[in-house]
Amino acid sequence: MIRALSNAIGRGERVALRALVVILPLMILVNVAGRALKMPIFWLDELAVLTMVWLAMLGLSVTLQTREAVAVTLLTDVVPEGARKALTCAADLVVLGFAVALLVLCWLWFDPLALWRSGFDVEAFAAGSFNYVYQEPTATLGVAKFWFWLILPLVALTSSIHALANLLDSLRAPPRAVPAGAAQATSGSGE
Repeated sequence: MIRALSNAIGRGERVALRALVVILPLMILVNVAGRALKMPIFWLDELAVLTMVWLAMLGLSVTLQTREAVAVTLLTDVVPEGARKALTCAADLVVLGFAVALLVLCWLWFDPLALWRSGFDVEAFAAGSFNYVYQEPTATLGVAKFWFWLILPLVALTSSIHALANLLDSLRAPPRAVPAGAAQATSGSGE
């Protein structure tokens, strides 16, 4: 069930990534043309930067889901299967710990319960908590930054789901059989 949820989230993330990958160069091209015509669109620069952040965050989550992150496998390539499985589970556990820690930090940063207790009044929330996350505007767009920062808790949640699914898959994975050629190569028979 967790794997199915992870796969569904991954499909949605890939759709969002494709859309952002199309939108980002268009924004940059429009801004380049505007600058060439001496009519720059300043807010488009800021939006492009924020779009790149969203691309990176969603890309991180998809990379976790598909297990396509760069890895150094020197150790896991030479240890026995039991140790390999233990190392894979340990790595999955570290990733899950990081994702859950990021989720907790986002919860503390956005503090939705205090916002709710203040009646969603951002002025009262800021006065009571000294947390101005909901009041800080973007430099040129004039939109509250928290709308763009919501990618952090979203990716923390999706990464947690992906990491949990990967950990469960690693725990359930049967031992891999060593290919016949590899067994002969490692047996040390110096024929």
